[in-house]
Formats: sequence, structure tokens, C-alpha cells
Amino acid sequence: MIKSLKGKVSLLCGSLVLLIALLGIYSLFNMYQISRAVDSLIITNYNSIQRLRQMDEALYAQDAALLSYLHTGDAQDAASTLEAQAAVFREASATEYGTIILPQEMEMISGIIASYDSYCALFPEYLALSSVRADRYYQQRLTPAAAEVREHIHSLRVSNEAALFARKQEASEVVRHAAALLFGTFLVTIIIAYTTARIYTDKLFRPIYEVTQNLKAVRQGNMGRKTSVQASDELGSLAQEFNNMTQRLQEFEQSTMGQLMAERNRTMAIVRSITEPMAILDGSFCITLTNQSFDRLFSVEMDEVRGSHFQEAVAQSGLSAFSAVPYRSQSYTERVIQLGSGEEAKFYNAMVTPLAHDEPSGDAVIIVLYDITALKDLDRKRSDFIATISHEFKTPLTSMVIGVDLLSSGALGNMTDEQKEVFEALREDGQRLCSLVTDLLELSRIESAENVYRFERCSLPEVFSECIRQFTPAAERGGTTIVERCPDQLPDVRGDFSKITWVMNNLLSNAVKYTGRGDTITVSAFGGGPQFVTVVVSDTGTGIPEEYLERIFDKYVQVSSYDIEMRGSGLGLAVARAIITAHGGKIWCESNVRKGSRFLFTLPIYQDGGEALEARAGR
Repeated sequence: MIKSLKGKVSLLCGSLVLLIALLGIYSLFNMYQISRAVDSLIITNYNSIQRLRQMDEALYAQDAALLSYLHTGDAQDAASTLEAQAAVFREASATEYGTIILPQEMEMISGIIASYDSYCALFPEYLALSSVRADRYYQQRLTPAAAEVREHIHSLRVSNEAALFARKQEASEVVRHAAALLFGTFLVTIIIAYTTARIYTDKLFRPIYEVTQNLKAVRQGNMGRKTSVQASDELGSLAQEFNNMTQRLQEFEQSTMGQLMAERNRTMAIVRSITEPMAILDGSFCITLTNQSFDRLFSVEMDEVRGSHFQEAVAQSGLSAFSAVPYRSQSYTERVIQLGSGEEAKFYNAMVTPLAHDEPSGDAVIIVLYDITALKDLDRKRSDFIATISHEFKTPLTSMVIGVDLLSSGALGNMTDEQKEVFEALREDGQRLCSLVTDLLELSRIESAENVYRFERCSLPEVFSECIRQFTPAAERGGTTIVERCPDQLPDVRGDFSKITWVMNNLLSNAVKYTGRGDTITVSAFGGGPQFVTVVVSDTGTGIPEEYLERIFDKYVQVSSYDIEMRGSGLGLAVARAIITAHGGKIWCESNVRKGSRFLFTLPIYQDGGEALEARAGR
């Protein structure tokens, strides 16, 4: 009995090789049989056809000699030719007679020989006649005799062709029979090989499977796991060594290092049990640890992606949206990732936390993905609610402002100065409410998934002229000067003309509102690189405290140090940031209290075939 694993595998492979060799030998034997049948068919019939052709040619040569005698009268030359061709004919007919085995063909060749002998017997009498009588003799005796011989030759040729077809059918039968036998033998060989391989495979690899499962259990912390494999081959030795290893590991667990490893295993267990998808990357941004939620989301196994680059794991899962996770960030970073679109869309807040480490191969980044789909849905419902309420407010507010204007103008009767002051305050409050409702509606449209931007080639000087023309009267009433500084060679930008104009109007409106007599508002632009243009709206007005510079673009944020009468809705800058972000740019503020403010934003330069710009704009 074979005891070694190598011997068992060799026996399995040897058996399969033997079966294949037997199949090959049997195939070669059948091919040889077919080859012999085909060779016999071709050679035999080819030689027979050649002999019949020689007899036919000899007969035609004799006929030519007989005709030549009619014209030349040379009997000796004709006799010589007739004798030579007769020798050729008789040799071919004798050979053919010796190769024929079929009774029917034997009668045919005998008929050929008998008719030819009768034909040749007429030659001496023909050569003894004069030319006139010889011609009559040729027509009446020789020609019918020659025709009879040719008829017998033709009959044998037809029979030969029939025999050729019969042998072809015989060869076809041999081929079909051989193919059927080969197919049956091949099928039996496959069944035997599959059965043998399956039996031996199960028998050989069952111990390996058991050892593998035990290794997984040990990796999860079950150091007391033992294998029950009982064999005298190499697998038995492996199982014995595994049991020895687990015994040593149990002893190691009881030491100080074992306690540290237990703490590490508990930490890994905690990480694996966290409900949010999480991954830990090393210094090369390769995955070192994932939890079960991450594995389910990306449809991977931790063992499969461990050591793989984060982008490789994302590509393997097919969730290409997660390639936007800023995993190389050197500081804490958050980014919202969207999967899918429409009502089936899911949103994740990707939180990237860098880790401080001394070794280059140490852990570098922790990535946690929070599912914020429900929050996004609530935010959408909140936006829809605000849009609905704002739309309902706008019509009555507009009617109230128009009514106050009519009363203030005296169209419905004269009023006292006190009454005019009251109506003027009502008119200003109504206009402020209308502006708030307009900003709410605009913000709802910007945040809506149905909002559509019409990106086209835009000239910034045209935008500046349109906006400055609109706000110049209000600025002049307050004693403020608006200055435009735009380079002559300023490139065109790609954007939505109406949306860019809205941003400029909002910035100019704030500048006019927070400047006084003697102040200056400057509108300018300059190239911000090969891809962007930077627009600047600066003023020498009140300025903004430093603690508000980051928050001023958030919704409903108002600078509390300003006079309450100068406060706005707190939505204009939030809408402006949403518009600029949708264009693929950014907006920010630089300011010093009592020295003025500078609002800057960037827009992409127009280029032919602006697919890349649309991609940056989130289209």
C-alpha cells in the first residue's frame, strides 16, 4: 500500500497517463486501418484504370496502322506496328487478368481477350488484299471487331468505377466504425479519469481542508483547535506539526507577549464589529485591515484585498465613485460620496483620519464611511418644504409691497409725514421679506437635483457691465464709487451667464450695503492659471471679523457686529458658493475690520470641447 502523498499523486497521474496512452494507441491502430483501406482503394483502381487506358491506346495505334496501310500500301511496316501494339495490349490484359478477383470482371476481361484475339486474327488476311478490297474489308470486318473490343473495355471500366465507389463506401464504413469506437473509448476514458480524480482528490485534499479551517480558527484566536487527521503520509506529518504548533501557541498565550497579542486580537475584533464600513491603510496606502461592513459594501474578503492598494480594491468592487475618497490627505478630511442616481441613490460621508507613525510601513490612514442617505433624504424634504412655503409667501408679500407703495405714493389719498414714515418702514420690511423668499427659492433650485446649468462661453466684461450698471444708482445715492478694472486680454470663461450674474449682483449688493460715503467698490479679474480666471469684488467698507470668514458662506449666518438694520437673509453667500462650486470653482473671503473686504471666486476658462470642465463642474 502506498503511504506517501507523492506516491498517491504519482499513482493518480500514472493511471491517467496510461489511459491516455491506451486511447492514443487504439486511435493510431484505427488510423492505420483506415490508411490501408484508402491506399488499397486508390492504388488498385488507379493501376486498373492505367492498364485499361494502355489497352485502349494500343487498340487505337493498331487502327491507325491499318489506316496507314490503305494509303501507303506498306504491309511490312503495318505488320511491325500491329505486332508491337499487340504485345502491349496482351501484356496489359494479362496483368489485369491476374489482378481481378470478381467473377463478373473475370468474364469481362476474358471477353476482352477473346474479342481482341478475333480482331488480331483478321490482320494477315487484311494485309494480303489490294487497297480497294482492303478498304471494304476494313469497313466490314475490322471496324466492327475493334468496336466490339472497345465495348468490352468500356464495360470493364464501368465495372471498375462501380468497384471504386463500393470500396469508397467500404472505407467510409471503416471510418464511421472507427469514429464510433474512438468516441465510446474516449467517453469511457473520461468517466474513468473523472471518477478516479474525484475519488483521489477528495481523499487527498480532505485533510488539507480540515487543516485550513483549523488555521482560520487559530487566526481568530481559538488556540485550542486540534486536527483529527490520521495518516502516515506527508499530510499526517503536517497535521501532527499543526497540533504541536497550537500547543505552543496556547503556551505562548499565557506569556506577556501572548497577552499583548490577545489585546490586539480583541482590537481587531472590535474593528471588525463596527457597523460603519471602515478600512485601515498603511504608509503605501495599501489595505491592512477591513471590517465586515466594508467587505459587504465592496463585495470583497479581507484576505483578498489585504496588501492591495485602496484604488485597486475600489476598482475590483466596481464602486468607482469611491475613487474620489481623499485617502492621501495629510489632515482630517470629509467628503460626501454618491452611489447611483435618482431615488435609488445612496450617500456616504467618507471620513479620512491620518495616523501618526514612526515606521514607514506603519498604518497611515483610517477611512470610515458613514451612510447619510437618510440625512440626505431629510435635507431634501426640508428643502422641498422651504421651497413650498417660500413659494406660498411670495405672492401675498408681493401684493403687500405693491399696496404699501400705492399708499406711500398718495394714490389713495394724502398722508401725514408720520404716516409716510410708517408706510416706508413697512415697505422696507416687505422688500426684505421678498428678498428672503427670493433667496430661499433660488437656494432650493440650486440644491435641487433637477437644477440645470446652461454652460456656454461667457465674457466677464459683459457680466461686469451689466451688474455695475444695475448698482451704480444705489451706490451714488450712498456716496460710494464703483470702479471696474478688467484686463484687455482677459480670456472668456465657461459658465451659466445668468448664474454668474446672480453671484456678482449678490456680492455688489452686499458691498453697496456695507459701504458708506467716500468708500470705493472695485470689480476686477485676473488670470488664475492656465485653467481658471479669478474674479475679485473688493470694498473699503466696514469689513468682516476674522471669526466669520469661514462661516459666512454657510446658510443663515449673519455677522452680529453689524447694525441689525443692515442684516440680510443669511442665504445670499450660501447660494453664491453653491453656484460657483457647480461651475467647478471656489469662493472665499479676505477681510479686516474697518479696512474693507475682498470676495474672490474662480471660474474655468472656456476651451473647445469642454468635457473636462463640465466634469469638474459636476455635470
